[in-house]
Amino acid sequence: MKKIEAKQIYKNFQDLQVLKGIDLEVGEGEVVAVIGPSGSGKSTLLRCLNKLETINSGTIIIDGETLVSTTAAGQVQYAPGNESIRIATKMGMVFQQFNLFPHMTVLENLIEAPVHVQKRPVAEATRDAEALLQKVGLLEKRDVYPRRLSGGQQQRVAIARALAMHPDIMLFDEPTSSLDPELTGEVLKTMRNLAEENMTMVVVTHEMGFAKEVARKVIFMADGIVQEQGTPVEIFEHPHNERLQAFLKSILK
Repeated sequence: MKKIEAKQIYKNFQDLQVLKGIDLEVGEGEVVAVIGPSGSGKSTLLRCLNKLETINSGTIIIDGETLVSTTAAGQVQYAPGNESIRIATKMGMVFQQFNLFPHMTVLENLIEAPVHVQKRPVAEATRDAEALLQKVGLLEKRDVYPRRLSGGQQQRVAIARALAMHPDIMLFDEPTSSLDPELTGEVLKTMRNLAEENMTMVVVTHEMGFAKEVARKVIFMADGIVQEQGTPVEIFEHPHNERLQAFLKSILK
């Protein structure tokens, strides 16, 4: 089953065309890595998938439900009100910056949305949160405030917080880019564990080792279009596209 189907996605910011007809398919349990130079539209694509940004034209179908489509006359139509919110929250998102609430403990960060958005009982949300903190190796930090955590720990809490909403799909936007190299490993390990549990994931990343080892499919974006896509072996060992060849040379020196 296709968890994400995005067809002909166009996105402009004023006069700047950032996405120029992107097609993306992600199957159930699939890990898709999106790579490419800065400014290629990778993060914007993720933000369009979960409606943090609205598109200028195209179609996005999440888990068989249409989030947005475009009429023959070119009119963009999102699912109405609460429907589009419900469809979008099938996806959890982890950002470059951890975006934790600084005035809340780790546990409070995790239960905030389940209790107030999903209206789940506090006791149930707390049990769930503690299990997720155990999963990311941070249960002992449940009552600590984010400022007392390392960057890697904060990002693992951010992953647990996204998982607390029970998403079907996880979107990661350069989750290790603001971390020191020694802290990157612990976050990537958490993501590898999710992949082994067959979580459907779209990961914008500059960690080529992760893309090679964990992704089933790698998409190379540049200039707002998908220049090439394929298996990790096809992309990293037998690249056809000149832009991709140049990009790999520049980062794999």
